[in-house]
Amino acid sequence: MAITPKADTPRRDVANEGEHPLVVVHDIIGRSRPKARIIAVANEKGGVGKSTLAFHTAIALCDAGYKVAVLDLDPRQQSVARTLAFREATAKRLSINLPSPTHTVFRHSSGAMLCQELVRIGWQADYILLDVAGSDSPLARRAIALADTLLTPINASFVDLDLLGRFNPTTHELLGPAFFARMVNEIRDEKVRRGMNGTDWIVVPNRLRGGAAKGPSVNQQRFDAALAHLAPVAGFRIGRGMSERVAYRELFLLGLTHLDLPRVPQLADMNSAAPQEIANLLEDLALLPVQEKIAVPA
Repeated sequence: MAITPKADTPRRDVANEGEHPLVVVHDIIGRSRPKARIIAVANEKGGVGKSTLAFHTAIALCDAGYKVAVLDLDPRQQSVARTLAFREATAKRLSINLPSPTHTVFRHSSGAMLCQELVRIGWQADYILLDVAGSDSPLARRAIALADTLLTPINASFVDLDLLGRFNPTTHELLGPAFFARMVNEIRDEKVRRGMNGTDWIVVPNRLRGGAAKGPSVNQQRFDAALAHLAPVAGFRIGRGMSERVAYRELFLLGLTHLDLPRVPQLADMNSAAPQEIANLLEDLALLPVQEKIAVPA
């Protein structure tokens, strides 16, 4: 059945902005969904660390004893699915037990089939993570609409911030929300209008550069100020973010996180501040009860 926006709904350039939120929400509202909390990791821009963040979140939840399912919505790259396959291979090769989620790659574009797959893979799960491809698409919009929590990583640069908010290039004055932020909020508003639960949106500065004894750079300070100014306007919370670490990338190729190091005899003595960053991430996402903290080695 075709859905036509109400007469008082502002006209939209569908060719440039995608499907109307009314159509997106209508496609999912009457369908079955699992009891699990759904977390979508999404940003239209690529190269911001979505799969790394999705992977670390999934493993941290598994490490806390929860049942987790991961659905990779990027059948071309399959970054998080391949990393979880590497994790299984590492566990087998080293003969160790690594807490891991159920996972699969979603190869369709249908909202109905996405809902069916969520029910299938997440019927026993406490949490389902959706790793959304870095582009705008009908599937990406449905994933965002289905999410209880939307996690958006962003590199600390005004180039990446441009999809969330538009700023004056000279004065850095906020001009207003940009394409991605407007799309997310239109979907969130339509969900609430239709009686669905809202979506908690967290933007996480990712790949932060550390080690500067003098404190954050001027560019970092400007970025932080711009993000803080944009947050209440665009309707998101700001997470504490994760640093740029070579170890994240190296362990990612093995399907490991820093939470796994005590389980690997060859790496048990490796020290890092990364477990605290992972604990901070889950605390900012408000996914775990206060008493259930991620264990951080002393």
